[in-house]
Formats: sequence, structure tokens, C-alpha cells
Amino acid sequence: MVSIPSPDIRSKLRQLDILEPIDPEVRSKWHTAPRLSGLHGKVGGFLANRKANADILLLNVKELLDKRFELQDSMVISKFIYSRPAADDIVDALAARCDFVVTAIAD
Repeated sequence: MVSIPSPDIRSKLRQLDILEPIDPEVRSKWHTAPRLSGLHGKVGGFLANRKANADILLLNVKELLDKRFELQDSMVISKFIYSRPAADDIVDALAARCDFVVTAIAD
């Protein structure tokens, strides 16, 4: 989810000659998914960013969620570059196959 700064914050940013830290294309492209009623029996997606410990963190979170909610299945994937959004094909695969996605940016 992309948060849009309030008008007051946007005004202060302009006064200080600071650009908003949000890509306008991303703001218009993505939206919040409907909230799930629960995770039991769902398919989980786990998206790492290729930082040193992100995979370790995600695999531990995946294991905990699987034990607690008996996930039906899961998909673990890493995006190409940590500083960029995930490629469209990764997002499409996660959206098509998963009920929810957990992402990690560990170092």
C-alpha cells in the first residue's frame, strides 16, 4: 500500500524544496487488497529483496505461519534488485496464486 502525504505535509515539503518520496506511477497503479477473514488454509506468498538476511527472516515467518495456520501452499520468491519494486511478472504470479503476501527487507 502506498500512503499519500496529507496536504499539510505536502505543503511543508514544497516549502522546504523537498520532493515527495512517492513515485506517482506507483500511487496510481497499486491499491490495498481486501482484508482476509483469516489465514487458515490459505496460500501464502513470501517476497524477499535479496538483502543478506531477508531470506532467513521470510523462511522463519513462513514456517511460523504454516504451523499456526496450516497454510495450503506457499510461494517463496526474491525480487531482482532490493531497491526496486518487484517486476510485473513476479507481482502477477503472486497475485494469481497467493491469498496474501509477506515481504521482508532485512539486512
